[in-house]
Amino acid sequence: MKNILVTGGCGFIGSNLVDKLILANHKVFVIDNMSTGQESNLNSMANYLFHDIRDYITDNEKLFKIIKDNNIKVVYHLAALSDVRLSINDPIQCYNVNQFASIAILDVCVDADIKKLIFASTSAVYGTPIYQPVDENHSLNPISPYGLSKLAFEQYAKYKSGGDMEIIIFRLPNVYGPRQRPDLEGGVVAIFHDLMSKNEDVTFFGDGQQTRDWVHVNDITKVFTILLEKSLKYYEIIPVGSGIQNTLWDLFNYLSSVLNYNKPPIIVQERNGDIKHMCMSGKKVKKLLQWEPTIKLADGMKMLS
Repeated sequence: MKNILVTGGCGFIGSNLVDKLILANHKVFVIDNMSTGQESNLNSMANYLFHDIRDYITDNEKLFKIIKDNNIKVVYHLAALSDVRLSINDPIQCYNVNQFASIAILDVCVDADIKKLIFASTSAVYGTPIYQPVDENHSLNPISPYGLSKLAFEQYAKYKSGGDMEIIIFRLPNVYGPRQRPDLEGGVVAIFHDLMSKNEDVTFFGDGQQTRDWVHVNDITKVFTILLEKSLKYYEIIPVGSGIQNTLWDLFNYLSSVLNYNKPPIIVQERNGDIKHMCMSGKKVKKLLQWEPTIKLADGMKMLS
């Protein structure tokens, strides 16, 4: 049993992770400001601190005390501003959350003798892929403040590495599954599912041939928890993907079949800043952690209903 802190533990991926950690008999503490988290995601067995991580930029004593008083040894840092459109419209807010607050958290972890920090990064650090599936050696060229802010923290973490703490960076693909909100940017599976369930129109930005590597949240939380039993190098970047490209049409057709939805999508012009194709390599994560996703997209759609 470990004492574990999860930032962003009331959100989509975070709350699924908290449930999995508690099922494995760990003692879990959660920091979340509920900006995108939901009360329905709370687990009665977890300990919640409703803080805004941006407060740690100017005052990190509070966080140091939380870690020391509760003998926390592992930190999962998932709290983030993950809306690409919002990052473009308000880059300062994006950087405050994703870079400066994250730096404050990492510095406290170093001072507080945390043994392992796991950070949820993103495929957005790559920008437009030169080759696919992208791996840890792919060049980095983010095209949004969101991707830039995540990369900035990755680089700071590398700068701070070399002590006794393992810092593991997971670059995540497009994650979907239960508790993903349809009212937030980025969760296209949840958005489509919600619209189709109400028999409302679905819009494609572009021709629908754009591809993504969609991985179910159950598989993602599994790779997060495998790390608890593994010792890796003191700084490791691991892309987490299936290596499988599905088009937007594939997603639409799988969901249409499950939900008996008969309307065609509305096709409109693609948006600036949208990446046409993104698929993540699963080679390194399979080699280091013996992990590969088990839920195919078609099956994942059935699990949503």
